[in-house]
Amino acid sequence: MTQDPTRSKSRFMMGMEHVLREINHEIISPAIPDMSVENAVPLMITVARLRADYLKFAFKLSDDRSDQHPTPEELAKLKHLRETFQEMLAAAQELEHCIDRGYIDLPAKE
Repeated sequence: MTQDPTRSKSRFMMGMEHVLREINHEIISPAIPDMSVENAVPLMITVARLRADYLKFAFKLSDDRSDQHPTPEELAKLKHLRETFQEMLAAAQELEHCIDRGYIDLPAKE
């Protein structure tokens, strides 16, 4: 009797997922030992502030309708603001992913 390759693959992938979850939990959870909503708030505030800075500067550039704007320097600043915002947003999204996947221990309900 031959083994169903789809079933074998599914079992293998479930095993891999279990091992990856354990490895990620073992490494990531100690790096963020006191995860709580309160501890996540500064990250969320930083992302919101950086988003606001990026959009505020974009609107500032749009307000000046002169043909000389945006200058290369202004575009460089806008790019820097966008990249900074996107990097911190990616970190916040990764935190959500880690919590969702169980890589980070959460406080027990009281």
